[in-house]
Amino acid sequence: MSQNGSNELAPDGAGDMAVIGEGTPNQTAVSLQIVQSIYHELTGKTEDVGKSYSESFQFVHADYEQLHHRISQCCEQYNVKASNCSIKVYYINDTQETFSSFERFKHFNVGSSSCVESVLLTYNFLILLPKLNQPQSYTLSVRTASRVSIEKKMREDMPFEVPKILRLMGGRTAVVSVKYVDYVVARNLLNVVDEWLKTVNKARTNKVWNAVRKRSEYLPLIARYTVGAIVVLLIWFALPRFLPQSASLLQLAQTLTFAFVGLFAAYRVAHHLGSAAEDSLDNWSELSYVSLTVGDKKQIEEADRKNKSSVVLALLKFGGALVVSMLAKIIIGLLPIA
Repeated sequence: MSQNGSNELAPDGAGDMAVIGEGTPNQTAVSLQIVQSIYHELTGKTEDVGKSYSESFQFVHADYEQLHHRISQCCEQYNVKASNCSIKVYYINDTQETFSSFERFKHFNVGSSSCVESVLLTYNFLILLPKLNQPQSYTLSVRTASRVSIEKKMREDMPFEVPKILRLMGGRTAVVSVKYVDYVVARNLLNVVDEWLKTVNKARTNKVWNAVRKRSEYLPLIARYTVGAIVVLLIWFALPRFLPQSASLLQLAQTLTFAFVGLFAAYRVAHHLGSAAEDSLDNWSELSYVSLTVGDKKQIEEADRKNKSSVVLALLKFGGALVVSMLAKIIIGLLPIA
C-alpha cells in the first residue's frame, strides 16, 4: 500500500489517497480516511500525537476561555455527532477539583486561598468524516502547569535547597496530546493549541541576564582567580618592604609563609563567597504560572520578591568576594616593616 498525491493536505483529508494492490490488475485508489477507519475497526487501536512546551507561560482564566473558543471554532468544519469537555484543576496541597463542562469552569471559585499546580482540559469528540459511515472518536488533552507552584512544592517537600538540576527537570509548562483515528483532524487540533499558546503572555527577560544565569557555575571560578591574582600582585609589590637586602634566611622563610597563608585564605574566602553568589543566582527563576485564585496571586507576588532578593544577594556576595582583595591590601599596609 502506498500513498499518492501531493504533500499539501486538504482540510478534511479528502486529498489523501491510498493505493491498494499497486501494480496489479485489481489496483484501487481508496481514501486514506477509509483505510484508517478499517484499521481502527479491525484492531480497536487509536494513534496519538503530542507536543510539549517549556516557555515561561503566564496563564490566566481568560486564556482558557480563548482556547475553548478556538477549539469550538475548529470543530465547526467537521460533522461532530457528540462532544464533551472536562476540566481538572490540581492544587499543590494534593487536592483537585473537577468540572464536567466549560460552563461550570467559568464559575470557578477565584477567592480560594489554594495555589494551582496545573490545569488539565480534556475534550472528547465523535466526528463523522466524509466517505465514512461511522463516527470516529478523538480525545484532545491540554495540560498547563505553574512552574512557580511546582518549585514552591519542591522546596516544601525537601529539607534542603532544591538543586538546580531538579528545577530544570520541572521545566515543562504545557503538554498537548491527541488520540486520533484520522491524522489530519489530529494535526488541526494540535495547530489550534499551538496557535493559542503563541498568544499567551510569557515572562520576558534580557538576553544578557539569561546568559549570566546559564553560566552561574563560573562565579566561584571568577571570584577566586580574580582575588587570587590581585593578592599575588599585592604581595609581589609589598615584598621589598618586608625583605631588605640584608634579610636572613629565617626572615625570608617567615615572609613567604605569611604570604602563602594570606594568599590561600583570600583564595578560599573568595571561593565560598562566589559559591554563595551562585546559589543566590540559581534561586532566581522566570515567573511562569497559572493565576486563577487569590492564593495564586499572593504566591506570584512572593515569587517576584524572592527573585529580586536573589539578585541583590548574588551581587552583594560576589562583591564581597572582590572586597577580600581590598582587605588584603589594608592588612599588608598595617603590617610592621622588617
